[in-house]
Formats: sequence, C-alpha cells, structure tokens
Amino acid sequence: MFLSDSLTVEHWLAILRIAVGLWWIKSVFHKDLSKFINGGMMGWTLSLADNHPVPAFGRALRGLLTINETMFPYLIVLGELGVGIGITFGFFTPVALIVAIFLNLNYLATAGVKPKDINVNPCFRVDQGQNVVMIASEVVMLATGAWAVWSIDNILNIFPV
Repeated sequence: MFLSDSLTVEHWLAILRIAVGLWWIKSVFHKDLSKFINGGMMGWTLSLADNHPVPAFGRALRGLLTINETMFPYLIVLGELGVGIGITFGFFTPVALIVAIFLNLNYLATAGVKPKDINVNPCFRVDQGQNVVMIASEVVMLATGAWAVWSIDNILNIFPV
C-alpha cells in the first residue's frame, strides 16, 4: 500500500524505463568488446545466418553482414549503448525506444529462432524470451510516454506527454 501512495503510474513507468535502459547498457559491458569487434560477433552471426530456418532470411543476413563486415560490430555496440543511455536518462526517449524495438526485432529474427544445427545456438529460446519481454516493455513505454517524469526529455520539454 505504501508504494502506491507515494508513486504515480508515471513514476512506475519511469522505473521500468530506467531498468530497461540499464539492461541495454549492461548488454554492452558484458561483452568481451575486443573479441566481439574483432570477429566474434561476425562469426557467430554468420553461423546463425547459415543455419537460419528460413534460407532466404539467412542469405539476406549474410549479404548484409559481409558488405559491412568491419563496421557492423561497431554499429551494434554503439546502437546498444546509445539506446541504453537514451532510455535510462530519458533523452530522445521515443527515438531510443523505436531503435530498441528495431534491434530487439532483429535479434529475435536472427538468434530467437531454432537454427538448423542446434549447436550454433542451443539457447535460442532464451533469446526469444528476452527479446519478446524487451519489445513488450518498449512498446508499453512508447505508447504511454514513459519519459513524463525523471527524464531529460521532460526537463527540456522535448517530447511533451
């Protein structure tokens, strides 16, 4: 009872926003960045593409990755970090949430499906669950204006709710 008396729905949405943002930041710092950037991300993602249950998607993914091989890992790291900072601090929050949804949908379509060779990603169901929950949270935050309190957007009146 005491929490519901002191916090509004907007405050609870801000707590959710901050938690999701911190999860995105954590996703950057739990990586071995040197290994990730120097081939680890590309190797794993290419093996996911080669073992994707929808061959056309796998071919398209492989084509996209190989064209942008050197910059793709940097884009992932910078995208996750930018999304995490934006959502956590509530800075350009709607933009950060849209990019987050896009990233999660791509991760879900790539790593959240059962690969032909299960050894490539035996934890695909974990990827499914995490990405579905993240997408649901991000959609709720976007739809409800979760940047209404405790955010730079609110302080600067960038995206009025």
